[in-house]
Amino acid sequence: MLEELTITGLPPYKSISITSSAEEAVRNATIDLVPAGSGVPVRPGQAVTIKAGGDLLLTGYVRDVQPSHDAVDRKLSVTLVSRTVDATECSVDHPTGEVLKQDLAGIAKTFDTLGVGVESDGSLPVEPRHKLRTGETLFETIERRARGRGILIYDTPKGKLKLATKPEGTHSGGLIWGKNIEQASSSITEYGRHSEVRVRGQSTDGTDKQQLRPEAVARDAGVSRKRPLIIAHEGETTIDRIKKRADWQVKRGAGYAATASITTTGWRDGGGVIWQRNWLVYVEDPWIGIEGMMVIKSVTLTQDSSDGGQGTVAMLSLADPRALGGENPRGKTADAYGAPGAITPEYEDQ
Repeated sequence: MLEELTITGLPPYKSISITSSAEEAVRNATIDLVPAGSGVPVRPGQAVTIKAGGDLLLTGYVRDVQPSHDAVDRKLSVTLVSRTVDATECSVDHPTGEVLKQDLAGIAKTFDTLGVGVESDGSLPVEPRHKLRTGETLFETIERRARGRGILIYDTPKGKLKLATKPEGTHSGGLIWGKNIEQASSSITEYGRHSEVRVRGQSTDGTDKQQLRPEAVARDAGVSRKRPLIIAHEGETTIDRIKKRADWQVKRGAGYAATASITTTGWRDGGGVIWQRNWLVYVEDPWIGIEGMMVIKSVTLTQDSSDGGQGTVAMLSLADPRALGGENPRGKTADAYGAPGAITPEYEDQ
């Protein structure tokens, strides 16, 4: 069943593909339009919104315009990007370049001099001081902090930056082989997993060993041989923060050990909600060895109503929920991937 799309400011379309990811700050779309009349009726930088029914999918701008033709046929393709593109490509112009005693959302709002907009999903730790580096974009300056806090940065349908520490919701109905899965593949890998992750840092306040040489260790019980990883903590160090950094690194490694790609007909789940990145979904497909909750890393929504087109489908990239900060799914799939061990801070003379 085709979705009824409303695309502001553009001619009628032939086909469309929209991709959003929990690991990227800018969603994008590619549209093949129906050209008419002389000239090119679209320009780069033009404001555009896309809705499916009453659901907003993208708020942004035309990025590329590509008209073409031969002796008998004429084509017009455009690409669109979220409003957040300016947060990833434009330098922050701030009078002091410094923020004191604010959390990452407060820092982002202070440096959001272009009015992109910033949202967060809850309480974030306060940073004593954050200094803007010359030429940094808004995304760059908050991303280097986000790595140490277990925070994802992506965009919303309204074109704002979202700071997320956990999955946003759970899709209903699931993805079931024999019911709504058209195609599927999975990957099981050891890449990115380490037997132990050591995070080391230094605090500017205090002279005790725990300020000068703090170290947190997290262990992955699912790795059978010694595979250590040592990370220098980004920013001001406290024991709680390096614990979080170690835990996040081990969880992400375990999460990416099991990934899947699934194509399903239509853009909506069993409850009528459009498939969303950073949402959980139950997957049951014995042919690719997955039975349990997974998190959607990215979604590509395509619609092509032309003869020979594939209609309306959603292509979902999924992973173990730990890849995006969620918990061990503890389904049958998870047997091969032991949950990260307890985190124990250690203080050692270096």
